[in-house]
Amino acid sequence: MNAKKYFVSAILLSIVLLAFAATFWPKQSVTNDLNEPSEPSRPAFAGPGGKFGPVIEAFLPAAKTNGATDILNLETGRILTQPPFDSNSRADTIMAWIRSNGLDISCSAWPASAACVTHDMATIAVEDKSWEETTEEELLHNPVLTAGRHHPRRLLVLGKDHPNTYQFRTGGGTLGMLRIVGMSPDEQGLNIRYRLINPPYVEHSMVSATKPLSDLYGPSTATLK
Repeated sequence: MNAKKYFVSAILLSIVLLAFAATFWPKQSVTNDLNEPSEPSRPAFAGPGGKFGPVIEAFLPAAKTNGATDILNLETGRILTQPPFDSNSRADTIMAWIRSNGLDISCSAWPASAACVTHDMATIAVEDKSWEETTEEELLHNPVLTAGRHHPRRLLVLGKDHPNTYQFRTGGGTLGMLRIVGMSPDEQGLNIRYRLINPPYVEHSMVSATKPLSDLYGPSTATLK
């Protein structure tokens, strides 16, 4: 009888100890360490097929003076720092690294202003009210956001004379809405808000092979200062 009580007490003690240890077990972060290669996956922040997911808020650090740039993958929330490329590196080499990691958007800042820099993203400036009013069907059936070609790098400039709300499609084919909230208090980057739509089907060819990757570094909509 004493042995049975001892056995039951030992089991209960084990359960208590496991529960106590679980409270100190580290939780898995949504983002990777900088420079850790990301793996292709289903968009982490998108909703069910053809529906908006939750609103995501993110901070985009401004590019450093030495050229180091942190670029965000909108689908997974991971940020990677672009590795150093020498002056002889081709534009398509840089873009191949960006695309291989599914990266979408970064930030460039200068005195009193800043801009989001998009990488292989189709973007459409819309009115502020579109953030609340745009439906999934509008994005899914917008011909401008149709997959099939690369898109040049573009600057979405912060400012009262510039739009702050956009519809977009990433290079990986994910649709969504983007809002530029404003500069951080320390003016070291931009705060953004976005939400994604998980495509209701899998597209076998997201980009056309007829355009060279160097086209992605074509004319910008604004000039960096």
